[in-house]
Amino acid sequence: MIMHTKKTAPTAANTYQLIPQDNTPFRVNELDLACENLRCPRFAALRERFAIDTAVENVSGEFERILALRHWIAERIRIDDDNPTRVDHQDAWYILEAAEKGGGFHCAHFRLVQQAVMSAYGYVTRCLGVGDGRLEHGRHHGVNEVWVNQLGKWVLSDAKYDLHFEKDGVPLSALEMRDEVIKDGAASVQRAYGPGRKPTKGDNCGKFETYRWLSWELIGDTFSSFPRHRSSALVFYEDDYTRQHTWYRDGQPHWAYEGGFFVRTTHRNWIEWTPNVLQSRVAIEDNRAVIALTSCTPNLKSYQVTTDRGRTWSDCPATYHLDLSPAGWSGAFRCVNLAGVAGPEHRVVIAAIV
Repeated sequence: MIMHTKKTAPTAANTYQLIPQDNTPFRVNELDLACENLRCPRFAALRERFAIDTAVENVSGEFERILALRHWIAERIRIDDDNPTRVDHQDAWYILEAAEKGGGFHCAHFRLVQQAVMSAYGYVTRCLGVGDGRLEHGRHHGVNEVWVNQLGKWVLSDAKYDLHFEKDGVPLSALEMRDEVIKDGAASVQRAYGPGRKPTKGDNCGKFETYRWLSWELIGDTFSSFPRHRSSALVFYEDDYTRQHTWYRDGQPHWAYEGGFFVRTTHRNWIEWTPNVLQSRVAIEDNRAVIALTSCTPNLKSYQVTTDRGRTWSDCPATYHLDLSPAGWSGAFRCVNLAGVAGPEHRVVIAAIV
């Protein structure tokens, strides 16, 4: 947060200072990545047609609900890497209908379904292509990342194998997983399967080395924009490792090199931007304060404020005016999207100088 304070003659009633808080860091969406549009009626129809609400009945906690939704996908789609079922469109709706009839699919299909299902419940989700990059017998895989407000971070999520990765009990983002692979082969990383986060399956499900190379689809509204053509552009994190090595896929350099489809960035924060996180600018003059809120929140419904530690939240404007008491003011803000999912709390404390 940034404070602007007009200097006035110091008195007990009008001298205040902004007390720094340990809020989730705000990182702007510099790449203008498109996200799913929750106003699209396909999301409500998807939930109803496939009775997805049953997956999260009596499940409390945001991350727990996300894991339950991922498990629902894994249980309803049969894996068939070699002979995936033909569908009229590469779209979650068509894939789930075919799966009901016993159809089998590979990772790219699981990725599309997870994108749609998580988004239908208001969780910001994006699609990735990952690989080990080896010239011979290289492995390529399709997964997702989901922004988890409860944790204040992106979490890599594999619906095909119903897993994510953790270090010291903390779920990892794709870039964090890549860091671990390059550092020491992810020696300190554990696989976490299913809603119970148990390391129960074999190493063939969730190979660590697969996350040495990463790419993110630039356009993330594949379900709500259907049947619009999907862009082939891929966001690619460029660092010393990627400059000194080549990503091979199917025995050849990744097709995006020659085609120019890699959107390269050296800015890690541009990739790990923060949906639903607030930034505040606080201006204090005499005994009044103005708090200006901004965020990069897809499908923003409203900003909210609380002054009683989250027991009561009420909608508020993006520019919030308040009168300061002799002791100052403390409260928290958050943003809520159209699905009712709330972002991390952003605390603001203004204390009187005595």
